[in-house]
Order: sequence, then structure tokens, then C-alpha cells
Amino acid sequence: MKLAHNSNSPLVSIVVVSYDRPNYLPAALDSIVAQSYPNLEILVVDNPSSSSDEIREIVSRYDRARLIRNQQNLGFTGAMNRGIEEAKGPYVYCTLDDLVLHRDCISTFVEYAEGHPQSGLLSGILINEDGETIRCAGGVYSLSPVFRRTIIGSGERDRGQFTEAYDVNYVPGGMIFAQTELLRRLGGFRRQFFMYSEDTDLCARVTKAGRAITIVPQAKAFVSDAPHAFTHKGIAFHKVKNLFSLYLIHARLSVLPEFYLRYGVVKFLRALKSDRAIVWPMIKASAWFLVNAPAFLRERYRRVSL
Repeated sequence: MKLAHNSNSPLVSIVVVSYDRPNYLPAALDSIVAQSYPNLEILVVDNPSSSSDEIREIVSRYDRARLIRNQQNLGFTGAMNRGIEEAKGPYVYCTLDDLVLHRDCISTFVEYAEGHPQSGLLSGILINEDGETIRCAGGVYSLSPVFRRTIIGSGERDRGQFTEAYDVNYVPGGMIFAQTELLRRLGGFRRQFFMYSEDTDLCARVTKAGRAITIVPQAKAFVSDAPHAFTHKGIAFHKVKNLFSLYLIHARLSVLPEFYLRYGVVKFLRALKSDRAIVWPMIKASAWFLVNAPAFLRERYRRVSL
């Protein structure tokens, strides 16, 4: 399978994070190969699993795809950062093995980015597997004492109601288009997060650096209902430690006491009554957070020049 090459168009490096979902990967790669944009490199970053040999065989079928195999599971953040490090193009597109791109997805992003060189992160419209309802059209989050995030368009039928580009303060990590150098200067996704809240953290750093986060609605991708590879306990561990860390780095100091009371003490006591399976993960997450808190406090006051 070959992609036509056009030296007049900037190279876009597409980073596909893969983990133990070989049944979904071919559709994702087929959609990349079928892009109307001609100048692409495809980097499949595989976190090791029992399916890694099958994933290697799948990637070998695609002429322009290169497999990057991690020696250990680095999570979404570590795998994506590995792809960003090895990207050769001035633009990078971050995606996952269960996302199928609309044919004009990349060309739409490039056209917007070339016309807006000071843009920060770009994203588009994520559509559910049914091909009709919207999963995400960007979002708005607030680091108040109660964490709030509103996903724009969620559950709505895609009627073409979003016509013009618009700014948000949240986009999902599985659909991000940006200048490669911008992501590198920011340090990529926060590696300590592994997964969960990593996209919110990246968006917060982009906003803090004075760059816009924009939805380009003509760029679309379709989300497969792929199974999650992690257990309830593993998910709880990462969600707790990362949310605690997100607040310490980015939230106003005045909201921290109430936030940690709500999500640390009160939520823990509720778990003792109703969901004891996550009690131990919550304890481990809290311990992890306390160990890493000094570094995150220093990060709170670090500024990135873009």
C-alpha cells in the first residue's frame, strides 16, 4: 500500500499508539493510507502485550508505516511521546489504534495550521461507531473544588451543526494535531500520568503558554467501541493520582483544600462503603501523589517559552 508523495506539502507524522488491539489496527491504518493528504509518515508505537507479534505483522503490510516497539508498557503518554520524539515532520497528528480517520481529516488540519501558524492544539469531531452521533467536539473544563468537564456535542446527531472553527480549553488526547516543535518544547504528554487526565494537563499547559486550542469541525474521526485493556483497579489508580496531580499543578491554590477533602477523604470513605475494590488503589495513588508532589509543585511555577 503506497501513499503518493508531494514535496510541496509539509510532512505530517501520524503517531498511532497501539496496545493489545490487533483487530482494530488494520482499519485505523487503512484510513491513514486512504487520506487525501499525500505527504505522510506513519509511526505505530506499540506497548508490549501478548498481541505484539501480531501487531508487528499487521504493520509490515503497510509500505510507509514504521513500527516502534517499546520494551515496556509506557502507557498512552510514554508511547505518544516516543512517537513525537521520532517524528520527522513539522506537524504531528496523535491518534489511537481504534480511530478511523475521515479521508480529508489530515488535509483539513494542514490547511488550517498553515493559515494559522500561531495556533496551539487542533482537534476535530469524534463520531461514535454508529457513524451518526458525536462523541466529542471539544470541551470545556474547570478546576473548581468539584472537577467539571463539559463535552461539546456529546450524544448529538452529527448534522453538520458545527461549521466554523472555534476555541475550547479541552481536546481529547487521541485526536490532536500540532506543530511537532510545539509539542517537544512543552515536553509532550506528562509521562508520569501514564493515562487519564494527560490531555487535560497538556491543554492547561498550552493555554498557560498563550496558545489557542481550536476545533476544526471539518476534520473528523470515528471511534470504535474497542474494549479497555486495563482492570477497574488499574483505572482507579491512574485516575486518582493524576487528578490529584493535575490540581496541584494547575488549579488555584484557594480551591485545593476543598478539592482534596472531597476527592481524597470523602471519596475514600464512600469507597469503603460501596466499592471496596478501589480502596487499595486509592491508597496507592495517594502515596504516589505524596511522593511526587514536590516535583509537581516546582512544575506549577515553571514557564515554557514558545
